[in-house]
Amino acid sequence: MNRLNILLLSITTALLFSCKTEPDSKAIRQEVLNIHDKLMIDGEKVMKNKMNLDKLLLSDQIKLAQDSVQKKQKINDLIIRLNAADEKMMDWMHFFKDDFKGKTEQEDLDYYKSEMVKIRAVEDDFIKITRESDSLINVYQVK
Repeated sequence: MNRLNILLLSITTALLFSCKTEPDSKAIRQEVLNIHDKLMIDGEKVMKNKMNLDKLLLSDQIKLAQDSVQKKQKINDLIIRLNAADEKMMDWMHFFKDDFKGKTEQEDLDYYKSEMVKIRAVEDDFIKITRESDSLINVYQVK
């Protein structure tokens, strides 16, 4: 009986190690698309912040400040970075091939992994610029 248990344990262990542990290309593709969908919503926040900063530039709060030139420059820089983050997202969407079909599963997997890296970089930019612009908008209490 002991030998039978050892044999079954050996077979089970062999089967477990032979199973694929890496996600397939479809799973990676879906994760990429999920991030894209989230960023589309975040993109609305990016554009809303841009409009609020545009409004702030025209407000008396900045015009009357002693160091208005530096403040305007900071706001302009944030607007430029918000636009750049949005443009980066648009570029990614333009070049992304949702229906990519490589010659092998490995080529599909490699493609979607590379797209994952790109979309994560877009996500990082969105997070950074949204936090910075939110902070400035909160300081000036732009509504």
